[in-house]
Amino acid sequence: MSVFSQIISIIGTLLFQVIKATWWIVLPVVFLFKIKNLITAKQRGEYAASLRWTTLEVILPEEVTKTPKAMENVLAGLHGVWHPKMKNKPLPDVFSLEMAGIEGELHFYVRCRADYRNFVESKIFAQYPNVSIKEVEDYTSRMDASLLRKNHDFWGADYALTRDSAYPIKGWDDFEDMEEERRMDPLSQLAELAAKLEKGEQIWLQIVISPVLSEVEGKAERTRDQLIGRSAPQQGLGLGKELSKVFSEMIDLLISGNPPGALSGGGEDSKSENKRLTPGEEFSIKKIEEKAQKPRFNTMIRALYIAENEVMHKEHIAGLHGFFRQFTGMNDIQPEQDSISDQNYWILEDARDYIHKKKLLGAYKNRALRFVASPYAMSTEEIATLYHYPGRVVQAPFMPRTPGKTSEPPRGLPT
Repeated sequence: MSVFSQIISIIGTLLFQVIKATWWIVLPVVFLFKIKNLITAKQRGEYAASLRWTTLEVILPEEVTKTPKAMENVLAGLHGVWHPKMKNKPLPDVFSLEMAGIEGELHFYVRCRADYRNFVESKIFAQYPNVSIKEVEDYTSRMDASLLRKNHDFWGADYALTRDSAYPIKGWDDFEDMEEERRMDPLSQLAELAAKLEKGEQIWLQIVISPVLSEVEGKAERTRDQLIGRSAPQQGLGLGKELSKVFSEMIDLLISGNPPGALSGGGEDSKSENKRLTPGEEFSIKKIEEKAQKPRFNTMIRALYIAENEVMHKEHIAGLHGFFRQFTGMNDIQPEQDSISDQNYWILEDARDYIHKKKLLGAYKNRALRFVASPYAMSTEEIATLYHYPGRVVQAPFMPRTPGKTSEPPRGLPT
């Protein structure tokens, strides 16, 4: 027997002895965690079932003169639902901002709890007083997973940030062409893509958001400090580490005769003060700090392309990727690989492909904040760049617009 085989045999024997000696401790702990997760899932399901939801369609007027800054203000208003007890709820309060290209037309929706309807409408009317808002049937109810076994198919994915969420994507003001004195709307690509959809084709895009506060601020500060070379503030070290640190400093003092930090000329603080930042680093720090100063939401972006088998055009999937690619800046939005509907299964491919697509469709219809990818923090500016009500700069021929109102704004709102 080779030395390598002997080592493997010894390790295997030791592992067996450890498992044999501790299984009666490990198994109950694992079982309790499983039970806890099942109870939590049951509580969330019951809580979600107790809520009433509504789908609001926002129909644009003939002319929208406002920039996406107006949508930033809408989102800042929606952030007001946050309160300290929100963490104690089985599920956080969420809103879903949605755009659906259905057989050549691009529609704008907001999905929210029914008891938040007036609240949501007032925030939208305050910034867009000429839009029309009406309650409609949930457009996703027309698509059932059973159709996937008949004459439909779809591609879909959760979209995630490729870098730490402290880094922002390109904002709406980055689409301003200062030399030509004109504004380029990033929604033009999606509107044109929707206009090319034939009968039996649909593109759905949702941005599920839930307000957060201080959880994100520390991450932005740490990222900024790493860029400028500033040491992170000392956290509580614990008794053991504190004693070790004091003992180490006493030895340094006895040997060198110098107080701690004297030999290094002031330590890392002096190094960070002397570090010169490149223009790119200064720009990055500026953008990170700007994002940290705006209200933020835990966010999940999800997109589906659904079509009858006879009219499915795979190039529309590339069109979706291209839409998100234009927001590449310090950060990027890419499909989460494990969430993509087309997975390469080796065993039971058809059955597992159907189950995965059914779960992904369910996550969209339930406006789930989490499916495969974890939610990430986005600022009101970033979300408003992705979802806003475009003006005539978007010249798609099939975008429903109306001169009138279906729902009147509350009295006293600014116009």
